[in-house]
Amino acid sequence: MFCIEFVYMELQQIKYFLAVVDFGTFLAASKQVHVTQPTLSAGIRKLEESLNVTLFNRGSRSATLTAAGDVFLAQARQSYDQLRSIKSKLADEPDRIVIGVLKNIHMDHIAEIVEVNRATNPHILIEVVVGSGDEITKMLQEQKVDLIITNDLNASHDFTLLFEEHLSIVVPKRHPFAMYDELALKELSNEPFIERVKCGFWKEVNQAFQDQNIIPCNVFQAENDEFVLSLVAANLGVSIITERVTPYDVSFIRIKDLKIKRSIGICVTPQPMAPHIQALYTTIMELYNSNNGKR
Repeated sequence: MFCIEFVYMELQQIKYFLAVVDFGTFLAASKQVHVTQPTLSAGIRKLEESLNVTLFNRGSRSATLTAAGDVFLAQARQSYDQLRSIKSKLADEPDRIVIGVLKNIHMDHIAEIVEVNRATNPHILIEVVVGSGDEITKMLQEQKVDLIITNDLNASHDFTLLFEEHLSIVVPKRHPFAMYDELALKELSNEPFIERVKCGFWKEVNQAFQDQNIIPCNVFQAENDEFVLSLVAANLGVSIITERVTPYDVSFIRIKDLKIKRSIGICVTPQPMAPHIQALYTTIMELYNSNNGKR
């Protein structure tokens, strides 16, 4: 193992090293950190000289880690974050937390988390990165985000449940269906239907349609929940999505014969959390414990 005094290293050199790891080539890394390739290469060489090791196998198409580079990586990423935090404090900049959020999780949840945290920690800067389950899980493993909000299918072993999402029929508030609390799927047979494509639930929804010989009258397809809600609110059709708080003029109705839900929770790295990240984690857990997973 390395015994490394990172204080004697240039923060920029570690940044260059991590960029090459993340983007695979010296050229791609130089573009990401906005320097020329010779400047980045020189920084990597100085880092290798200070460590007295070779960090990369340099090829014509890619740069791969040596055994020493692989050992150095975990410490480098953690130390870079620590050094950047120290630099921010010295510059009187706010502490920063990066949250990875699974796409299509209702952003009102994230807005409430940020709102509640700011009430007690107004100096904390929160950045939200939205991606697929695989993307944000990888970012957490590589310590590019401090925690992730994801579903149980994409979670790591430290998944902690926050709330559950339930599929519902969504209709315009002016629609006759809006007066009902619950409807059977067959009621949608003759309705203009907005299909929510590329959704984790959609395979099960389509199977339910087939099992009941329901042929929806598809008039639109949309990949984004907000687009679906805007179309429904405009009285262009009905759809099936997860119930949420929304400014759109729509009503959500329980589905009598289709009970589909997914569990949403939080994952963190096994590394000790910085105090401001621990404070946010505690805030999130207290918020959802007080709500019992409900909104």
